[in-house]
Parts: sequence; C-alpha cells; structure tokens
Amino acid sequence: MKVVVDYIGGVSKTEILLPASKSISNRALVIQKLGNLSCNIDNLSTARDTQMLQSLLSSQDTELYAGEGGTTFRFLIAYCAISERKSKIIAGPSLSKRPVSGLIDALKVLGAHIDVEMIDDHLCVSLNGGKLVSTKLVMDGTVSSQFISALMMIAPLLDGGLEIELTGEVLSIPYIEMTASVMSHYGINADFSGNLISIPHGNYHSKDLVVEPDWSAASYWYEILALSDMKQILLKGLTAASLQGDKCIDNLMTQFGITTTYTSEGALIEKQTGFDMPDYFIYDFSSCPDLAPAVAVLCGGLNITADLPGLKNFRLKESDRASALQRELYNFNIKTDFCGGSKFKLYAGRGPSGTRHEVKTYNDHRIAMAMAPLCCLAGSFLIDNPLVTEKSYPDYFHDLEKAGFKISVIT
Repeated sequence: MKVVVDYIGGVSKTEILLPASKSISNRALVIQKLGNLSCNIDNLSTARDTQMLQSLLSSQDTELYAGEGGTTFRFLIAYCAISERKSKIIAGPSLSKRPVSGLIDALKVLGAHIDVEMIDDHLCVSLNGGKLVSTKLVMDGTVSSQFISALMMIAPLLDGGLEIELTGEVLSIPYIEMTASVMSHYGINADFSGNLISIPHGNYHSKDLVVEPDWSAASYWYEILALSDMKQILLKGLTAASLQGDKCIDNLMTQFGITTTYTSEGALIEKQTGFDMPDYFIYDFSSCPDLAPAVAVLCGGLNITADLPGLKNFRLKESDRASALQRELYNFNIKTDFCGGSKFKLYAGRGPSGTRHEVKTYNDHRIAMAMAPLCCLAGSFLIDNPLVTEKSYPDYFHDLEKAGFKISVIT
C-alpha cells in the first residue's frame, strides 16, 4: 500500500485532536500491572505500540512477540524479570538490531535469570522471572533512557529499593523525569539528582490518570504551519504544563515565526506575518531527539543552513534516521551530512525540487510523518508503507485532509 500526498491548500485554520502520549501511556500500563492496581487510564494511547504492550502485559502466553516497539520490548523484559513466570520475549527484525545489552546486564546484576539468542533475525530474550535483589547499579547514560526507565519502574518491588548511578552524558533526561513523574502519580517518589537516581521500596497506589496529548505528534503540525499557507492550527488538549520534554517545540518554533498561545481548548499555534526566516539555525536535540526529523525537513524545505547536534542515537531508532533522512532529502536536492556520529547538518541550496516522486519510510513512523509536509513546497509525491504511522499516530494521514492536503490511496 502507498499513498499520494498533495497539498491543495484553501484551509487557513483548523483544529486537530492529537493522539495521546504513548510514552506516558506505556509507563502507566506497566506500573498498574506491577502494582496490581485497579484504576482507570483515561485517554490511553491508541498507538500500535501501546495497544500491543497492553495486550502482552495481560497475556498468559509464554512466548510474547513485541514487534518493532523499543519501549514495548524493553519494558516487558524488566517486567517479566521480576514476575513469577517463565517468558520468552521476541523482537522484530529491525528492533533486533537495536541495543538491549545494557538492560540485560543490569538485570543480571540484580539476580535475573536471562538468556539471549538470535533466531532467524529475531532477538529472543528468555527469562525465568522471580525475586530480584537490591544493589547499586552503575549504567551508561549515553545509550538509552528506556533501559533506565524500565529499571526505575520495577525498583519499588525490590526489598531495598534501587540506586542507579549514570555515567557519561545522560541522554533524553526528560524521559527519565517523565518516568519519575508517573511513578509519583502512583505513590512512589523517585529522586533524580545529578547523575544519581534513588528509589525506595514501596507499594504503588491506585489513582486514576488522564493521559495528555502527544507533543512529538504536535511537531509535525508546527512543521506544516511553517511550510504551508495556513495561518493557525488549534492543537486540542495541549497545555503549558506537561510531563513531556518534547513540549520544547513551542519555544523552538518561535525561531521560525510560529507562536503558541495556550487557551482553555488547547495550544493555538499561529504564523507571524512578515516574519523573516533565519539564514542559519542551531538547536541541541539531546533531550528531544524525536523532534529532530520534523525540524530537519522543515529547515531543508525552507532552504535554511542548520546544525542539529545531540543525536548520538539517531542511527539506532526504528530506522537509521540519519541515513534515511539524508537519502530522502537528497532526492529533493536538499544537501545534508551527519557529522561526528551525533550532528545532522543541512546546507542551504535551491530548496526542495527534483524528479523523485516516491518517499521511502524505512518502516519508521517519524520518517513518514516528517517527510509528508514537504509536498507543500515540492508538489505531490508517493509515500510507501503509510501504515507505519500507526506506531504512534494512527490518524495522521486522515488529519492531514483537515488541513488542505489530498491523500490518495494506491493499493
């Protein structure tokens, strides 16, 4: 299946109901299962990753297929390690290439019984779950915050709690802070000071939770507003107070002439008239790497030279995002580079043009959603495997039609 995306225009303003945050949803699901809680999660994400995690947490099967969801896979490993059950968790082929050894090694230090093997391009993690021991872990903070979050959530079930010392430059700190905030909502206070995380033994407590909309999904609408002839978009339900680090997109986008006003209905984003776009843009994405694809395509579309550092794990996502964006932007005559293993660079040129009319998504939802708005400037083009957006934003292409885009399905 493919879709043709084309920007027709004619819509000056619209309202968008964003998907719920899958990051918050996934943490809430794991904590509720760990604590055996009976309380509601309102506005639970409909993203494929969240729905799969919810199903697997409730499954009594020994073999659990996690697909390509990094959070699903890593959170499940930690959950099953402390559960009184035998489990075999299987990752999809792309996910099997992404790192997990840091989490496995940490769980083994805590006494977990884990075996890892590769079977037909699938990484298989077999666990004989049970009681884990309290100790102080020393972990590399430069690899994945998901390892750290997974360990944090099981920490209260250890008799002496858990201390985690992070070494190196800690990446994606807002995701660690999000985990601590969701844990606090359920009655456990996780202290994160400097490079040390301290979590006491304790019991999670039942408390209803309303999941806020997803700020990473909002990034594509900021991108669309900057590239299109639209004037304003109301992103319903977003508030100035958020657990998500990706909220920083509201301040970041002021550099592209987009303002954000918080109302009782949500975040109203508006384009400033007469705004002069910058010739050069720089922003460190260490704390918000999921925003980088939308901002990279935006800079390429607007013919802005840009340095986007802080992307050490950019090659270790659902795809090698550095290579994927370089290939696809090159086909629109947008020159890029990936420097020093952590900085995505764009060079001003002629702006988006070219004869390539099909965008590959590399089985990566963020590549699909970031590239689609480029049709505002480059004209219509094909996108392969559009269903990949179901991983985080199932209604993405449907919502584009509310903003002056024409979406034609080709089967």
